[in-house]
Amino acid sequence: MRISILALVFIIALAGTARAQSDSLTVSFDSFISLVKRNHPVSRQADITMQSGEQMLKSARGNFDPLVKSQLDNKEYDGKEYFMLNTNELKIPTIVGLELKAGYETNRGTYLNPENVVPDNGLAYAGFTMPLGNGLFFDERRHALRQAQVYEKATVLERTLMLNQLVYNATSAYWEWYVSWHVNKIFAESVTLAEIRLDGVRSSFLLGDIPAIDTLEAHILTQTRLLSLNESQIDLQNASLMLSNYLWSDELEPLLLDSMAIPKDPISSKTVSISETALQSAMSRIDSIHPELLLYQNKLQSLDYERRMKSEKIKPKLNVRYNLINEPVSGNPVDNFTINDYKWGFEFGMPLLLRKERGELQLTKLKINEANLAIDQKRLEIQNKIQAYSMEMMVLRDQIELYETTVTNYAALLNGERRRFEEGESSLFLVNSRENSFITAETKLVELYGKFQKAQASLIFAIGGNEALL
Repeated sequence: MRISILALVFIIALAGTARAQSDSLTVSFDSFISLVKRNHPVSRQADITMQSGEQMLKSARGNFDPLVKSQLDNKEYDGKEYFMLNTNELKIPTIVGLELKAGYETNRGTYLNPENVVPDNGLAYAGFTMPLGNGLFFDERRHALRQAQVYEKATVLERTLMLNQLVYNATSAYWEWYVSWHVNKIFAESVTLAEIRLDGVRSSFLLGDIPAIDTLEAHILTQTRLLSLNESQIDLQNASLMLSNYLWSDELEPLLLDSMAIPKDPISSKTVSISETALQSAMSRIDSIHPELLLYQNKLQSLDYERRMKSEKIKPKLNVRYNLINEPVSGNPVDNFTINDYKWGFEFGMPLLLRKERGELQLTKLKINEANLAIDQKRLEIQNKIQAYSMEMMVLRDQIELYETTVTNYAALLNGERRRFEEGESSLFLVNSRENSFITAETKLVELYGKFQKAQASLIFAIGGNEALL
């Protein structure tokens, strides 16, 4: 009788498991992360952040766009044309600080200012303005362009950080759900076994094979496992809701994880981890691959451009202007051209004490020193995190291997105790005790596997993302 009952237990349990898997929707880790990267609002926000950097750079380059200007100033009074001033001009800023200029003037009138008198055909001019002091090597236009280039790089790095944080959070949520699902499955199977055993014990009691106290033992065990199952169902529901936070459709509609969904990735002893070679390679290149450190370097670059700009302010302002002028003939501005007709001038200015300029320059240098200290601190924190997570993975890997052996041994003890029980040499209490130990070990193994995967995700995040390992 006992042999038939135990055989029935395993047949029903296996059939129930197969049926549940066939009726369920599988969710693999890779497909889940791919969906998160593609559709999650944070992923799209990261793209917008990068696009803002591109537009900022475009705006800064606009400072070097050619400028066409036309100006007309006319006065008519008491039937007389006092004056009419008409100027058309083209200005072309350059990256070296030189500003090219060309234009055409036509002025007339009874009361025209003598300095505005030009030939009847008008006056064409072409020349340049060149800073020889403040602005020779660096000016506001070039400063804005360099800062925009730094900002564009920063937005790319910020996008990487946002995506890394998103993938890390989603990964943690997936493995929490993964562990909850497997633990719930273990407890569901344990309840099935307990209920079937309870029915078998009752039948054996009615046949007089076992005492009445064994039915109470089986009943208490069933109640205890039902309580554990209910708790695991609450954990699974919460984990499913947390996982649903990362599920979005292509139309940005929030999705809810199907209640029948199961993790595709099986419990495996082959815990894939980062190789020691890849880890050491990443550690040696941490300054050039980690987005946070690159952001600090970006900030240093921005501060260095600010320092150059402040250094320029200390120099005296000396701008030289020179224009060749010529009277067009037959509409051709280069006919009758001579270098003897020109207009030139210069502008000079300099604060006597330079207290403002020197103070701002020193403040910028202090910011640079502060940023260098911050990057040293951040580098140390990152290196320590990498070592800590690496050690945690090594310990968890050893624990997984240990518990795999432990689960195998508990299974052997359970099978042996069942055979003794079938032969009448053991008690239901001992069988239940062995089974509880086996269930606890199975649950612990699943939790260790989930901890390993989350530790690996933490290590990848600490290194700077999967791209840093390539």
